[in-house]
Amino acid sequence: MLVLRRSVSQTFLPALLVLASAVCIAQAPAQDSAPPATDKPAASCPALGDSTIPVNSAVEARVTSIDSSKLKPGKEIWLKVAHGVIYDGCRLEPDSVVYAHVLSASGGKGATSSDLSLSFDHADCSGHDKQPFKLHAIAVLGPPDARHNMHEAMPTQVAGSGRQIDSAMESTNAADMELNPGGPPHTVRPGIVVGVPNLKLEPAAGPECSDKMTSTASKVQLGPGAEFILALTQTR
Repeated sequence: MLVLRRSVSQTFLPALLVLASAVCIAQAPAQDSAPPATDKPAASCPALGDSTIPVNSAVEARVTSIDSSKLKPGKEIWLKVAHGVIYDGCRLEPDSVVYAHVLSASGGKGATSSDLSLSFDHADCSGHDKQPFKLHAIAVLGPPDARHNMHEAMPTQVAGSGRQIDSAMESTNAADMELNPGGPPHTVRPGIVVGVPNLKLEPAAGPECSDKMTSTASKVQLGPGAEFILALTQTR
């Protein structure tokens, strides 16, 4: 009888090659079936510096006292509305309150510069105290003795896209020119500062799109009678 004999290598080598191939396939990194999800881009801050805002569509809010060296992030401050303004969804009566939260603050004895960032995010709308209501500071006015007198007829009513202008607003005075030098009368150039030396205002340039003030003084300080001019950006 004819007997066929194979060497060990002839018998087992093919099986070893098949096994090794299987191991390599098992160890190969799995390909992702889909690309990883990407985060949504953060919402951009309003480009208020490129705009011109009518005076009568803004809010004039009076300061009691602000001192950046005594403020910490999270602190709430409030200001009183000087003249009533009516917006869709919010009626601000004279002496009603708008609220701001401190996002950053620095300054104090020995400091060579200082900053303060505020987020104006609530207001006492008629019948709805402390309602979410987003405003941005577009101008800072020093106390009356440090600037020209503003019009007594600041914004009176804003209803929807329309607005009512008091007859006193039809004339132009030095205060108008200071709010928007070289620009149209009765408008505000965002970032303008009147009557507060060494202060710079950058609307929506602070943390979380807050309104940032910087000073070459040891603290950002606004005394009684100083005012913010605030512009409506959105309601929630």
